[in-house]
Amino acid sequence: MYPWQNFIIGLCEHLAWPIIAIGCAFIFKKDISNLLSRIKTLPGGTKLNPQVVEKQAESKKDFDELYIKEQENQNKEIEQTASTKNKEAQ
Repeated sequence: MYPWQNFIIGLCEHLAWPIIAIGCAFIFKKDISNLLSRIKTLPGGTKLNPQVVEKQAESKKDFDELYIKEQENQNKEIEQTASTKNKEAQ
């Protein structure tokens, strides 16, 4: 056998299972999404509720906006303090 034939056979051996797994996931995409939507609790007893997840996402967005505003206010205060110190130094 030529070396390039061994190379191709090795590629086929190593890539067969990922291709089959991706194909199965694609074929059974609707069934998998239906199963995942029916899961109510995660391992460890954590309850999964779509309304709670959505509410947490909204809360995170609100928190991020509030954090950005606070950072902007702190930056303005620092700039004002620096400018007053520069004026006093002159």
